[in-house]
Amino acid sequence: MNGVKTESIDHYGLVMGMIEELGIMDVIDKELPTKSESKIITHSMAVAAMILNGLGYANKQLYLTPRFFEKKALKQLFQSDTIEAKHFNKETLGRTLDKLFEYGVSELYEKIAKKALQVLNLTPSIIHLDSTSFHLDGKYPNQKIKSREDENITKDETSSKTESKTGDEESEPSPIFLTPGYSRDHHPHLNQVVLNLIVEHKAGIPIWMKPADGNQIDTQAFSTIVQEHISSLQNAVATPIKVISDAALFTSKTMEEFKKNDMLFISRVPTKLKQAKEILQNYNKKEFIQLDENYQAITYTIEYEQMQQQWVLFKSTHAKSREDKTIQKEYQKKQEQEIKLLAKLQRTAYFCEADAKQALEEKTAQLECITITAKKLLSKPKYKTKGRPKQGEIPDHYEYYWEIKTEPNKEYLKQKQDQKSGLFILATNDMTLSAQKLLDEYKSQQRVERGFRFLKSPQFLSDAMFLKSPKRVEAMLMIMTLSLLVYSALEYKIRSELKAQNKTFPNQLGKPVQNPTTRWVFENFHEIQIVIIEELKKQVIANLLERNVFILNLLGKLYWRYYRAEDKMEK
Repeated sequence: MNGVKTESIDHYGLVMGMIEELGIMDVIDKELPTKSESKIITHSMAVAAMILNGLGYANKQLYLTPRFFEKKALKQLFQSDTIEAKHFNKETLGRTLDKLFEYGVSELYEKIAKKALQVLNLTPSIIHLDSTSFHLDGKYPNQKIKSREDENITKDETSSKTESKTGDEESEPSPIFLTPGYSRDHHPHLNQVVLNLIVEHKAGIPIWMKPADGNQIDTQAFSTIVQEHISSLQNAVATPIKVISDAALFTSKTMEEFKKNDMLFISRVPTKLKQAKEILQNYNKKEFIQLDENYQAITYTIEYEQMQQQWVLFKSTHAKSREDKTIQKEYQKKQEQEIKLLAKLQRTAYFCEADAKQALEEKTAQLECITITAKKLLSKPKYKTKGRPKQGEIPDHYEYYWEIKTEPNKEYLKQKQDQKSGLFILATNDMTLSAQKLLDEYKSQQRVERGFRFLKSPQFLSDAMFLKSPKRVEAMLMIMTLSLLVYSALEYKIRSELKAQNKTFPNQLGKPVQNPTTRWVFENFHEIQIVIIEELKKQVIANLLERNVFILNLLGKLYWRYYRAEDKMEK
């Protein structure tokens, strides 16, 4: 039919509804007002557009955003009659990213997250701290900086330049350094950037984010984060905050901060610590208490950094089975290397017994995976003359060779498996926790790890990291975190309403559940469209099914607004 066109609304109405409910655009409008009234796209609209792109699962790079919005119901989503897909071009979005950087992405995000927590009525008493890295392609201005020493020199130079400025001049914020470092993505040859996140425990809401240099050392960074940010968060709530993190949290400085600010923590204990080594080497198997079919535990009371702590040694049967195989492979590889070492020793000629014995002593000191069962030093006469020596001819000298027999050192393998396989130590200063409760709370660290998996999904904004400016990369990390905030908040709200109203939603297998994922809800909103009949000046919402109506009724009127036509709506 002539004069009829369709525009997709899909799940984007849910995303815009949560953006509106959390007040994300309101905060940005207040902090980053658009100066020119002639501009159609405000900074808040540009941010919302990038969040929609990120949660659109279309894998569109930033410069392709106009194409992403070509067939979307933009007027419906942004409640504007003048907005068009072409307005979301790379220049407009780039200017917004620049403004976000100039303001300070961590500072702005913290204000948005604070309001989000108020809207969702969440008080973070348990938080998770972690970091991850994103690799980047291409060359960057900061690429020459390879080490912490070089970085410090550069920052010192920058500081000197800043101090030399007059009082009228404003110093510009320095962007993060995009450099190679320890790569969680297994791309150590590429530049990377690190994202630090603090995630609220109950809903998995990221409440704080900070981009960092690609070669960040987590133990140093976490100590600073605890000192500068978590302690201030502790002062804002009445009950003690509990911080959960991996072994990077467990340092002398962070322990001091926890003690000073009366904060609780749960952390994995680094195995390199002297006390940890002693436990792993000397524990008594008979002291293990069976928690379930997988885990056993031994509890110790430890005085560490003038703080009484509970350390629990856990043994996981499932992990042991996996790690035993890994240790077995490492053992076999090392065993082969040691066999080659002794083979070379037996081929080597020595000119005196003392040299031969010294060489054997040096080489055997390196042996761990094989044991020498027999050794014999053989002497071989050597003559200067060629051919067969005459009868009774005295040798000019003797050469000495080792003849060695070996067998595998199975005790070493067993010892390694006993000390490492399936064993880990968790520490806490919450002395009221049982071993089972400690383990359960630590395993909830998966909340932040789940967030990282979301951010690294190939269908998410990962391709946006092709941005050429380090400043814009830093701002894009904030956009990615905002997308995670909206995604997590939607999931929390849907699940909370299902439980509060004692209702269920069918999962992928058709089973009624009260904990559907946001991604699955999005899938159920696929192909919802606005049909525009221009000749009749009429709009119709098409493909709005019963399951969609159910979710919209669950979420409320605010969300329905994005799924109603301007005039009479037909379902």
